[in-house]
Amino acid sequence: MNDHEDAKPGLGEARTRQRQRRYLLYCSFSGLAGGVVGFMIAVFDRGDGNLFSSEWDKFAFDPPVAILLAGLLLFGFALLPLYDFRTINEVKREHNLIQFTGGCIAVLAGFPIWTVLHAGGIGAAPQPFGVWLLAFVGMIISYLYAKWRM
Repeated sequence: MNDHEDAKPGLGEARTRQRQRRYLLYCSFSGLAGGVVGFMIAVFDRGDGNLFSSEWDKFAFDPPVAILLAGLLLFGFALLPLYDFRTINEVKREHNLIQFTGGCIAVLAGFPIWTVLHAGGIGAAPQPFGVWLLAFVGMIISYLYAKWRM
């Protein structure tokens, strides 16, 4: 047995493990919040709405359910990311800034481009899920670029 086997982990190693546990908890909680939102939409929708088509106007919720869903969506799409952004290190913060900027630019440029192409008879009309997908894909591509660039 050597001295390294009996040694206690250093402060940096303990902080790394704590950060990894906190990140796992954050991801698990975020996934749970998303699962609750999806479950509530599936169970409490009284209409024929569909998240993946342009039939968003066919959703029908009781007002208390709609308010609860709006609060959960605000929590999941705004408050959790802001909390995560506050707790990450400088490198990840830079990656996230690039990621969020890429998603924003994808929507700011993509929606008008999509609209004029549709007006010219090319492609389907813009729809809410497609605009969300523009942001999501823009964020993924920007994040991968930031990771590759480092």
